Amino acid sequence: MFDFLKKLSGGSRESGEQAAEPATQYKDYTIVPAPREESGGWTTEATITRVIDGQTRTHRFIRADRAGSRDGAVELTLNKCRQTIDQLGDRIFN
Repeated sequence: MFDFLKKLSGGSRESGEQAAEPATQYKDYTIVPAPREESGGWTTEATITRVIDGQTRTHRFIRADRAGSRDGAVELTLNKCRQTIDQLGDRIFN
């Protein structure tokens, strides 16, 4: 019963599940970093979204890069997402 109450109050997460990071706006895109702790460090993952012609488009951004800390992974992820947006623009949704 105690475990059930902990889960309801947010006191326990399933394995691999991490707290959400705040969304960051870059140009007309919204980036939500979603690093996960795995062996060897923190992953470089995010969701990139943009509204195009009234429709929300979403791209799941995943790279092989790793960081040693959660904060480092968030910073690395944001930098990589910005670079990808600059290089590809809306083509990331194709």
